[in-house]
Amino acid sequence: MTHQEFSDKYMGKPVDFDGKYGAQCVDLARMYIKEVLNISVQPEGVEGADEFFTGHESRPKQKAMFDCIAYTGNVQPPQGALLVFGPNKDNGNFGHIAICHKTTHQTVTVFEQDGIANLKAIKENRPQKGMYENTWRYNNLLGWLVKKVS
Repeated sequence: MTHQEFSDKYMGKPVDFDGKYGAQCVDLARMYIKEVLNISVQPEGVEGADEFFTGHESRPKQKAMFDCIAYTGNVQPPQGALLVFGPNKDNGNFGHIAICHKTTHQTVTVFEQDGIANLKAIKENRPQKGMYENTWRYNNLLGWLVKKVS
């Protein structure tokens, strides 16, 4: 599946890869790993999405499949990279992971899912919001994961 086919398939639809805790940002990333990157073995589990970056060196499955690139401000992430944002009050101090769609020097447009909003929707018996496109500044970006080239 291509990046665009993934977008067409999941835009507006909640993605709950593991069937736990509703449609989280990590669920969307894991579905992308499976369907677009064609990686059958998933990286190790996380408590917060920021661990995809902060714990990269201690995650052997992930380390074998992905290169982890720190954001320094000098290089923009490529389309399809899994962007990892640091914890803050807006993401419940769990960090965030999203799929890079396109970049400018000031912003990055991503495909993402808001796990905090979706957990609240479940508790309030409302529909979960699915995947959507959003634009962020780089200020909370830790770095990104890209599939290793064989």
